[in-house]
This record gives sequence, C-alpha cells and structure tokens, in this order.
Amino acid sequence: MKKALTVVLSVFVVLSMVHIASAQEKITLSLFDYLDLTDAVSTETRKLIVAEYEKAYPNVTLEIEYLFDEAYHNKLQAMTVAGQLPDVVFLWPDKRTGAVTSSGMVKDLRPLIQGHEAEFVDGALNPQGPNGEIYELPEQMTATHVVYTNEKLMKELGLTFPKTLDELIAQGETIRAAGLIPIAMSNKAGWQMQSCLLSALTERAGGMEWYNKVITGDGASFADPEFVNALSVIDTLSKNDMFSPGINQADYGTELTDFVTEKAVYYIDGGWRVQTLSGELTDEQKQYVSLNTFPDIPNQKGQSGSTASVAGTGFGMNASLEGAKAEAAWAWIWMYAGPVGSEIRQARGAVPSYKLPPQANVDILVEKLSRFVADTPAGYVIDSKMDQEGMAVLQAGIQEMMLGAKTPEQVAQEYETWVAANDSNRK
Repeated sequence: MKKALTVVLSVFVVLSMVHIASAQEKITLSLFDYLDLTDAVSTETRKLIVAEYEKAYPNVTLEIEYLFDEAYHNKLQAMTVAGQLPDVVFLWPDKRTGAVTSSGMVKDLRPLIQGHEAEFVDGALNPQGPNGEIYELPEQMTATHVVYTNEKLMKELGLTFPKTLDELIAQGETIRAAGLIPIAMSNKAGWQMQSCLLSALTERAGGMEWYNKVITGDGASFADPEFVNALSVIDTLSKNDMFSPGINQADYGTELTDFVTEKAVYYIDGGWRVQTLSGELTDEQKQYVSLNTFPDIPNQKGQSGSTASVAGTGFGMNASLEGAKAEAAWAWIWMYAGPVGSEIRQARGAVPSYKLPPQANVDILVEKLSRFVADTPAGYVIDSKMDQEGMAVLQAGIQEMMLGAKTPEQVAQEYETWVAANDSNRK
C-alpha cells in the first residue's frame, strides 16, 4: 500500500508540472530512443514507463524508434546533419552527442528544470553546454568502469582480488587452466575498451592534474608516457590472453552472458549493467558478485581504486517545439527521469539521479552499486571530454594494438596528432 501511494503521489507531482493531461488536442510525438531490445530487463522497464506516460496523457501518441550502439549514433548524426531531428531524442551530457547538442537543434531545459534542482543528486545537473545549458535530464550518475567479480569462483580457484597488474596477470594461468575466461569483455564497437577500461587507466597512469592538462594541451600530450602507460596495460592484458577470446569481434552483451553463466571470473563494464545483471543473476549469485576497480598499475601517478564517471544519459527535445507539443515532450522527459520513471527504474536495478526515499527490499546489486558510486574516487571518461570524431582514431588504434599491428606508442602518437589538429579542446 505504501509503495502504491508513493507512485500515486509521484504521478500527481508530474501532472502538476505540465498541463496537457486533460487537453483535447491530439498530439503525436516522434521519439528516438537508445535501447537494446535484446536486453529483457531494460526493455520491460521502458515498456512500464511508456505505459505510465500513455495512461497519464491519453491525448499524446508516441511514435518510438529504437536503435542501439553505433547504429543509434550514426542515425542521430545523420538526422542532425539533415536538419530532421525527432521531437524527443536520447542524449549524452558530453561530447558523445556533442555534435548534436551544439547544433542549436536541442532545447535548453534549464527553464523547465528551474525549482527542481534540489531533487537531484549532486553533479547530475552540471552544465552540458558552454553557457551552462542542460540539454538532457540525466537518468543516473554513471560509473563507466566496474570490475564485476565472481567471488565464488575466486574461492574455488584459491585466488583473492589482485592488488597489482602483475598479480592479475599471474592469475590468468590458473583461471584458464580451469577452462574459464579471466576477464570478460567485448570490444567490437570500440567504445567499450575506451570507456570502460582505458578511461580509468588514464587517470591511474597520469593523475587528475595531468589529465586536465592533456585535454587542453597545456604542457601535456596524449603522446606522453602517462597515456602510453595506460595503453600498455591493455596491450599487456591482450598479449597474456586475459580477455575474452575474439574480443574485438564480439557483440556487446556476449561478455555479460559469459559472466552470468559463470564462464568468466572477472567482467569489466559500466555500472549501468547492474540493471541487467539484477534480472539475469540468481539471488544466490548476487550474494557473491562483488563490484571492484582495476588493481594498481606500474608507474601509477593517480588514485588507487579509482573508476571513471560522468553524469548520466537522458532525453532532450527538439529546440523547435513550442506550446502543447513542447509540454508533451517535457512530460515524457520528466516522466522518465523524474519521480515516476526513477521509481520504476530503481525497482529494476538502476541508481537514479532523482532523489528517492530508501526503498525496502532493494536488490542487493543495487545496494552494492550505490556504495560503489558513493565511495569510489573517479576520473574522466575520455569520450565525455574529447571530441567524438577522434574516438574513431583512438578506438580503431586500440583494436589494432590488441591485434599486434600497432604499439601503444604508435596509438598514443596517432591520437595526439588528431587531437592537436582537430579537437575543439585545443582551439
């Protein structure tokens, strides 16, 4: 009864913010959404939020197109270039969709958010544009680097979580001899290794002072030994067969299956995967899965135990929307990231950026992620700070390095060359 009352009150809050629920005017909203339809947990969660919206606003018809991974980004970019952005789009708060948000085609949400800032966790509403604009309402704070660990397998193999890279490499032989994968990851799209591992390693290798300087080129370069060191860690892991076989040909999601079916001891991905894991793992498995960060690396100058984090993704709206259609678009954005959608997502493994009362019987993995986010120091995510076009250079270079075609030094120099000539941070 208490939970039902909370939902009713949440819906009341949403209805008090917009005025389209009783409108007679029929409205159609085109919505371009980033969703992996093979992910049963995320898909069901989205359906529940859509159902709440349609119940609250029966005069609004949602025309939703779903895409995922690079297919989504490629089409979003093409829509922007063609000047045909949908009414509502799923966005990143940083350079990942920077070409879209800097186009002038996305509305600044600050006037709509005004008065509700205190309802979100610290950092969620940090500026997303050069003049303080907020283009999307973040669904959560995101840690892009988590080393999910199967403690039961570790115990059976006589292992403990490694303190250093050398200790981790030494575990590989024992793990492989047991027929298991040391570190489950996929990297076909390229962003996984950059976002979920290299970003954290870059802070580890250089520290935040160097990290800030290298972004602007203020006496630091991506060709510096610090960035080469970070890349060398990935190169070392690859050469020692620590990653999933065929990692650079593996689609995103295969590595999660290997971890859930206990074919892998470690699994490196973002904190967002807790939502899927909470639906895939058994209650018993959740007890012995721990959330950690990569061990210390040689010549480390950054913080031990650090991750990489960024304000989360969310929905924004086309800048051309006005009147009832703009209200309908804002109603969806608030439904998703505000109290109603946040409560639905929290119940299914998310850690929302919207402040909610502690939930009884919250999933243990969600509790673990909440503690992880609260207690773990964090550096930047590379593709949140650097221009998106340069990721094609860096991510392809990492894949070539893992295949033995390039050295860490070559990858670092090629990326720095591109950044120095093209990245907006250097201009």
